[in-house]
Amino acid sequence: MLEIKIKDALSRLQKSDKKIKIAVIVGLVGLLLLAASDLAPKKSDALPAEKISYTDYTAQLEEKTCKIISDIDGVGRCRVMITLKNSNESIYAKNNRENSNGSNYSDESEYVLYDGENGESPVLIKEYFPEVMGVVVVCSGADSVAVRESVINCVSSLYGISTAKISVSKLKE
Repeated sequence: MLEIKIKDALSRLQKSDKKIKIAVIVGLVGLLLLAASDLAPKKSDALPAEKISYTDYTAQLEEKTCKIISDIDGVGRCRVMITLKNSNESIYAKNNRENSNGSNYSDESEYVLYDGENGESPVLIKEYFPEVMGVVVVCSGADSVAVRESVINCVSSLYGISTAKISVSKLKE
């Protein structure tokens, strides 16, 4: 029965004009692409991001800050030191169960796990990076009031901290 319907559809397709043939071919190619995309391996969004140490994170911030400050006219050579408020904080998915039975109450929670390449791992929901607490900049051009002001405004804008938490001093040469 199905064979007869398929043969009938193919014979009608052979008799039809080019526009219909092209439309049918495009539709079939689209279906094949959809089927192929389901077979392709997928990268999981739940995979944990590569962890970076507190020291490395601070060093990267200092390096990037130094590069941007060095581009300010009149700064010259510069060095930067950044202090951070906390360390990284990671929030993982949990299943919570509360049981209330008369006078007894219990609260249980367990992490949601997924099967990764290295075994089971918890599902990471959010990760908070440390907050910048203060910045010290030592640069060649710090004897100029205009340069100091530019550096302070730059750092304040970068990290959203008050200008009182930013110190700019002259570099000893």
